[in-house]
Amino acid sequence: MALRTAEVNMSIDVELTDLAYGGDAVGRYEGRVLFVPGGIPGERVRVEIVEERRGHARANLLEILRPSPERVEPAFPELTNSGCQWQHIAYPAQLTWKAHIVRGLLVRIGKQPDALVHPTIGMPAQIQPWHYRNYAVFTVSSAGEIGFKLMESHDVQDLDECGLLHPALDQVYQLVRHKLMDYFGDTLGEMLQSVTIRGAIGAVSSTVAGMASSSIKAVPTLLILNARPGSMIENPHQLAQELMTIAPGIVGVIIERVGGRYGRVFVGQEYLTDVVLGRRFRISADSFFQVNPIQTSVLVEQAMGMLDPQRSEVVLDGYSGVGLFSTFLASQASRVIAVESQPSAVMDARAGSTLNNQNNITPLEGTLERILSQLHYRRERIDLALVDPPRAGCHPKALQALQTMAPRAICYVSCDPSTLARDIATLCAGNRYRLVAAQPVDMFPQTYHIECVALLVRVGTK
Repeated sequence: MALRTAEVNMSIDVELTDLAYGGDAVGRYEGRVLFVPGGIPGERVRVEIVEERRGHARANLLEILRPSPERVEPAFPELTNSGCQWQHIAYPAQLTWKAHIVRGLLVRIGKQPDALVHPTIGMPAQIQPWHYRNYAVFTVSSAGEIGFKLMESHDVQDLDECGLLHPALDQVYQLVRHKLMDYFGDTLGEMLQSVTIRGAIGAVSSTVAGMASSSIKAVPTLLILNARPGSMIENPHQLAQELMTIAPGIVGVIIERVGGRYGRVFVGQEYLTDVVLGRRFRISADSFFQVNPIQTSVLVEQAMGMLDPQRSEVVLDGYSGVGLFSTFLASQASRVIAVESQPSAVMDARAGSTLNNQNNITPLEGTLERILSQLHYRRERIDLALVDPPRAGCHPKALQALQTMAPRAICYVSCDPSTLARDIATLCAGNRYRLVAAQPVDMFPQTYHIECVALLVRVGTK
């Protein structure tokens, strides 16, 4: 029976049975799937239906009639509607549900009915799963609020502090926030569009998430301000100079779009040097790097353990960024071909090769599908491949080229299990590759986002 229009805005009691990728709990009403933000499977709840679509409806949680034993009090309730959708779920349960979601997507979308998904590797038990990020973008509203955008909204949740940023960077954020509010006053929302904070946590090895504020050490930090289009910041160089001294650890301040789309002012450095498992990486302001330094080491170790490159092999690192995986692959393989389309990341990767005294990495700038086509034309060999695409997954032509190049194994690192499952279905079509296993790694505690490492081997390979 389909929901009638009159049923929108009515309240009903529902049994919740599952969690969906996207963060919502799932129940059923009159044969239709019902998505309920803030719920937990096993709970009986009272909800208000707020939206109906063909095949499903959405509802707001009104009352918890029978709570789950996995329900906890949110540590930072102000972050619930701006990204931390799962902080009402006990952390061990978050890990269990993430593995469950990955397996469900691999079965349904990836067409892998026997998919082996290992338990999610969470943050170390001695560390609270908060204050783990080395990077955050704070939006500045037209009213001068500074914080995170609310989900499905242009409104901004004003934040005096940030429970996701590493403690040293949270201190920087609080000081910078007050400085900008004092500097611009009522015109803050007219002048700035966003504030980005990026820190090199690994460069100061004793700084870990969850440490007491009295023992927090400053970390090298980049501060990037984006001017609002059409604004005219008076003397931006002076502002940058003042921000350099506002908090310990700030090594560079960049103000983008000053006086127009392409204007740029910077003081100090335009990049950071971070450390992962003893290797050094240059990270420019525009380059991507993993946001959870503790779990980044785990991610690298898992990928390297799965792929297991041999000294005689040539390895492809697709969507290679600043060279995170290339650096570790190069220590075991004969040669690494690193393919990245973002110019700043390619420059960082080349600088990283020098920092780590490695001469067997070949960084190539361009899209993966184009570079693979060129490699195939030149009849170059690829024995193993690692790909770490953005959330949208691999380009279809890149997948086709990978199948043509036929490496003996492919390690797929993904931040979106739905596109991971889609691409695995493509790679395994025609019985060319088979999925060995998938390993979720919790890079994003308190959120529904899931990082995953999957290994595929060519059919017929031992």
